[in-house]
Amino acid sequence: MEENQDKSELVEVTTTRRSGTATLLVVAFFALAAAALLFWWLNRPGGTAGRVVTAPRNVNFGQADAGASTNGTAQPGEATLNVAPDVAARAGVKVEAVGEQLAPEALQQAATGVVQANAYRSTPVVSLVGGRLLRVSAEAGQEVRRGQQVAVVFSDELASAETRYLSAQAELEEHHKHHHRTLELVEIGAASREEAEQSVSMLKKAEAEVAAERQKLLLLGLTPQSVAALQSPAQVSSELSLPAPAGGTVISRAANPGEVVEANKELLRVADLSNVWVVGQVFERDLARVRVGSGASVTSEAYPGRVWRGHVTYVDPQLDPSTRTAQVRVELANPGQALKLGMYVNVGFGALDTAEATAPTVPASSVQTIGGRTFVFLATSDAGTYVMRPVRLGPEAGGRYPVLEGLHVGDRVVTEGSFMLRAEWLKLHPE
Repeated sequence: MEENQDKSELVEVTTTRRSGTATLLVVAFFALAAAALLFWWLNRPGGTAGRVVTAPRNVNFGQADAGASTNGTAQPGEATLNVAPDVAARAGVKVEAVGEQLAPEALQQAATGVVQANAYRSTPVVSLVGGRLLRVSAEAGQEVRRGQQVAVVFSDELASAETRYLSAQAELEEHHKHHHRTLELVEIGAASREEAEQSVSMLKKAEAEVAAERQKLLLLGLTPQSVAALQSPAQVSSELSLPAPAGGTVISRAANPGEVVEANKELLRVADLSNVWVVGQVFERDLARVRVGSGASVTSEAYPGRVWRGHVTYVDPQLDPSTRTAQVRVELANPGQALKLGMYVNVGFGALDTAEATAPTVPASSVQTIGGRTFVFLATSDAGTYVMRPVRLGPEAGGRYPVLEGLHVGDRVVTEGSFMLRAEWLKLHPE
């Protein structure tokens, strides 16, 4: 029995030792794992341990949220770089708002269009009398107001019309006097009622003649005030002032001073360019989906990062037999007259799912590569503070990149001077 008892105690001791060894192995494993994790954390890309930040710059590290917008402030966890404002100014740091363009896949399907003046807001300046052009006071491209004098024509036709008007007025006055005398004679029995009726008829005829001559003067371009003020032959003039029929921009000028012009010749054309048309060519296969009233987006290589939005107002019922396309007219606002007449543009139609397929766009100068990753620097509301934002870009076109991930339209990115910010970043992170 004693021998059996000794064997049991030996087994217990052996089991206890084995259990303690396993526990020590587990503890050692977790300790090594924790040490490795700590080592990785302290030496990870963007880690802050053991790094000295020198004034006036400091760096905060973390994983940037590729879809967040700064809205003037850095988001939690975003990497930021602080540069003294005077240093940034000397380096020529400039900031530009993130623009917008049709997405690459939408741009491939976009139609080509041409900017035209809105024909419903385009008015010619026409001389209704023939004569010699004395002055032209408006140049092509000049802004004019409605009623502003833009040209003066010297015309004998105008002088003849004014003379006939004065003659008709004089005859009307004479018929008024004759009618008044006839009525007095009828009252005393010195004239018959038939003579009175004749005087009334002649008076009405004279009034009609004056009205007709007055309308001719108005038709030739005189204002009602000018006609009413015409009372004597001394006021007869051969110079006809041509006013701008509407406010807008002079888009064409077809005559110069000294030229002899015919009646009804267009001398200038004034158009309101705050609203324009874009006429695009749509293929036959897509016409069934394009409707009047549907939305459209317009972009131009002259203004990268800018999108104009309008709507379809007309679809041509006839196809061009050579191209198998039809003209589709888009009407849109043109603030600042940025879109010029005759400019080639790209048109995305909402009915074809290309109008709203847009992407933010940034200039190539704002894009920097660090550690194999692509970044841009965003300005914040704090002077001298810039957010380092990773982005995913599409293929470059015209010196700009479409941003597939990382930015929103309106974010403020550093364009000129971004390379200097990259250099400052690398000074603090030579690894």
